[in-house]
Parts: sequence; structure tokens; C-alpha cells
Amino acid sequence: MSKKVWLFLSLAFPIIFLAAWTFITEQNIQNAKEIIIRAEGYDPRNLISGHYLNLRLNWQETDCTQFSDNLCHPNRFESIYQYYIPETDAPKLNQLAGNNKTKIELVFAYPENKNPYLKDMLINGKNWKELLKEDK
Repeated sequence: MSKKVWLFLSLAFPIIFLAAWTFITEQNIQNAKEIIIRAEGYDPRNLISGHYLNLRLNWQETDCTQFSDNLCHPNRFESIYQYYIPETDAPKLNQLAGNNKTKIELVFAYPENKNPYLKDMLINGKNWKELLKEDK
């Protein structure tokens, strides 16, 4: 084979491999069971990393019957998660996160034998983006 063919193959292989890996990972996340875990906000704005809601999981207010064995598994999750929010939405979500009446929940993809993946955030049972659209 010529040098051009080898060069093309050597450049194409990593791109194809990464694309396949990304596709498989995304399929695993989309097909995994979803678990909703109650969270509470603390330090809602992190100036160093941009606009994040820093959320601590609250296992005492989480429905553990979502898990196959009806037991919560806090050891499979991080204790604190950062959820990125756009700068324009930061003030409103900061206000909501600081309100004790606000119910914040995190939606995770929960594949078997793999780490959970944070998919979404719910505020008072609604997707946070939909909630902000309603307020406008």
C-alpha cells in the first residue's frame, strides 16, 4: 500500500473508534433505567467554573423503591454534583435553589455495573428549562 493510504488509515482509525465509542456510550445512557434522587443546593454560584448549581444528594428524601432491590445505593453516586446553567438563567435558578420550599431532583441514567450519569434536573417536578419558560 502507498504512504497516502497508510496515512489516511492512521488518521481515520482514531476518528472512527471515538465515534463508535461515543455512539455506544450514548446508547447505554439512553437505554439505562432512570433514577430520580432528591438534591439540595448549596453555594449556587461557582465563580471559578462559571455558572453551576452545586447540589448535594439528599438520600433521606429519595424514593428507594426506584432501585431493583428497593434499597438506595449512595456508594454508587458522588455526594456532590455540579449542574451547569446558562448565565442568563443563573439569577432565577439561584433564587429557586435558595428557597426551602423548592424541591430539586436530579435525574440519572442508572446502567447496571457502570457509574450513574447525570441527565437532567427537575425543579418542583418539572424540567428546569420548561419551568423557566413558563415564568417568562
